Amino acid sequence: MPDNITLLKSPPWLQPSGAMLVLDASCRRVCQVSANLTELTGLEWPGKTEDSVTTLLGNRLARHVKDEMRDALRLPGPLAFSCLVQGRSQRFQLNALRSGKHVLVELEPLNTSDKRRLLGTVNESLVQLADAPHQDALLDSLVNAIRQLTGHDRVVVCHFDSDWHGLMVAQATSGKLPALLGQRFPASDFPLSLRRSYERTPVRAITDAQAPPVTLLPRTSDNSVDVTVSLLRAPAPERQTYLARMGVRGSLSLAMQGDDAGLWGLVICHSATPHQVPPPIRDAVRALVQMATQRLLLLRARQEARYLERVQDSLVLPASQEEPYSPAQLLQQQAATWLELFRSTGVALCINGKVISTGQVPASAVIEQLTARLETAHAHARPWCSRNLRSDPVTRTLPMGHHCGVMAIPLAMNPSQRSWLVFFRPEQVETLYWAMQPTEASGQFMMSTDLAGSAAWREEVVGKSEAWQHVERLAAVDLGEDLTLAIFAYEINNLNAHLQAERQALAKANQRLEQLAHFDPLTQVWNRYRIEQAIDAQLVAAQRYGTPFCLLLFDVDNFKTINDTYGHALGDDVLVALAALVEGSLRGCDHLGRWGGEEFIVLATHSDLEAAVGLAERLRTLIASLEVIGLEQSITVSIGLADWNAGDSCKTLMGRADAAMYRAKHSGRNRVELAQETGLEPGDKAP
Repeated sequence: MPDNITLLKSPPWLQPSGAMLVLDASCRRVCQVSANLTELTGLEWPGKTEDSVTTLLGNRLARHVKDEMRDALRLPGPLAFSCLVQGRSQRFQLNALRSGKHVLVELEPLNTSDKRRLLGTVNESLVQLADAPHQDALLDSLVNAIRQLTGHDRVVVCHFDSDWHGLMVAQATSGKLPALLGQRFPASDFPLSLRRSYERTPVRAITDAQAPPVTLLPRTSDNSVDVTVSLLRAPAPERQTYLARMGVRGSLSLAMQGDDAGLWGLVICHSATPHQVPPPIRDAVRALVQMATQRLLLLRARQEARYLERVQDSLVLPASQEEPYSPAQLLQQQAATWLELFRSTGVALCINGKVISTGQVPASAVIEQLTARLETAHAHARPWCSRNLRSDPVTRTLPMGHHCGVMAIPLAMNPSQRSWLVFFRPEQVETLYWAMQPTEASGQFMMSTDLAGSAAWREEVVGKSEAWQHVERLAAVDLGEDLTLAIFAYEINNLNAHLQAERQALAKANQRLEQLAHFDPLTQVWNRYRIEQAIDAQLVAAQRYGTPFCLLLFDVDNFKTINDTYGHALGDDVLVALAALVEGSLRGCDHLGRWGGEEFIVLATHSDLEAAVGLAERLRTLIASLEVIGLEQSITVSIGLADWNAGDSCKTLMGRADAAMYRAKHSGRNRVELAQETGLEPGDKAP
């Protein structure tokens, strides 16, 4: 499905739909031109001269290219010019980009079109995307808008799962090509090299996959010009064969970049006949894809935020409850809610060598064996998850019955032996439809002889549960922390009631509860509850005496990438080192707290806006110099700064700081943004 064939550099083939000039690094000399230059543009290359760019393009256009490309990787925007082609004036679009020691100049014809109509269509599509209430409506609007603009026979959105298989989740078609909606393409079609290439060049266009390619003149022995970054590069023979089997001649692919520049998916346009997309329409389609991607991420962030809030609220007990619930009472009271939230059929609490359970769970002895193995196999504090217990090394020898999925949440209550909250999921038979089927010999996916007319291959996936989603694992961490505090509260209450004579033991337990209640267990700085207390106290002082203060809310940039690349253990080391560095650089009257995840907050007391800006910039610079053993990239933060205004509450002050921080992230990260005077603006909250 994707453009996964690496173009050979020997020779550098190009599509005949455009022409190319290869310039030297200074953009003064033309080194090579595409063989179709004169036929397509009417430009005559006089050969190698001292200033052949000026000779070929004219003074104004050549000077513009030289000036703009002096210190740039590509032109900031396309240029338009006119040439006489067979006695008629023809407009062209010029783009330039660097490739190694050369500058590639792409020349494409510009057909006369109604720009106002194009602008109106794009604006109408943007409004539809902005109003889409959920992902399905958003993607349906996107593919229909793109098909209307480009005229392709089939437009699909391909979303990547965690194994990099591609699932077609939206489609608009004219009926000339087979439908692909709901079908999957294997991860072998999306190698790492392809995914990285879309980070460099997010658009890939093929006017006619079967058109004879053109090469560069004069031919050189080393073929040192790399045209793989150009939109005009021709498809490799393997790619031509692939598209031919799909019944495709024209193709346009655009990347959908997800969080932290990860590839969420691709928008892929196909045509059964040769199909050229004019550059302005191609640019408009790219803008629509970028807008839809941002909207998609925002919808997902809102959905995840609502889910996390529901999980956090699940342990909010009635205010009239005088005595803390016991672990058994907690499980009895909350089990139904937790099973619904985590889409499970059973839950067990393993505490102090005792198993308390409800719903459909394995035998207590099996659960005890499972947690005993996890004590050794799973050392860190994050949840342990599996959706295939029959093949997982930890569980494959345990009699788990019909249960196929487990998420086990460690509860840090006893330093010598952790307690566990364990959720169980049954088998979920899943039917997958693949656009190609595996060969019997190797198990590798093989395209059918004629994919354009073949039916999807159906696969029944058995022995696995529904996958544990990333947001569920995040919510499990919050639930584990809240449950730990609730159980500690129960234990402390029992100690106060029954062990009054043992003051030393009671004092240690209270100290442990105090530490858990006010300090983050990982970074040892104030936790969210304690920093909120300090903010509330500062608000009282500010309202009574007019004492100025500011909040600095900052978030570690690209922290998910650090976790995914180096592991959660090193991610924890980054948070610990960052917290220690920041806390050691603050005044005695300032306070640092961990707001949650990779977010921290600094309460700068007796500080006006000017002083707080200076503090924020100093912290940003200081953190950028932080080095963590094992981490091969710099650490940066995005900081939102809000100063106290009369009438502010903790919620409004934090809302303005939060909105400013997300503006800092959307403005390029590693920067400081000041909050607006009022509360959150619509759209400020982002993933």
